[in-house]
Amino acid sequence: MSLYETNDGRFPEESAVWTPYPLTDDPFPPYDEWPWLRGTVLGQCGPDEWHIVIDAPELVEHGDGYIWSPACFRNSTELRRIGGIQ
Repeated sequence: MSLYETNDGRFPEESAVWTPYPLTDDPFPPYDEWPWLRGTVLGQCGPDEWHIVIDAPELVEHGDGYIWSPACFRNSTELRRIGGIQ
């Protein structure tokens, strides 16, 4: 059983995407200064929201016997397919 909504196909689960990262608490973040990093779609959370894991080895954290990769939520304007037409 998935906790995600049914994916509408714009960004299918497990597809590779570019997304701006890092996240910030700043209410007016300078998006144009954020690097676009590679990510993988984990699932669709809403009509225009996807859960993305960031695929950047330099951001991986190790602890408690686990490897933790950062994740974020992004809408369609913050995602670009890798190797495909959007």
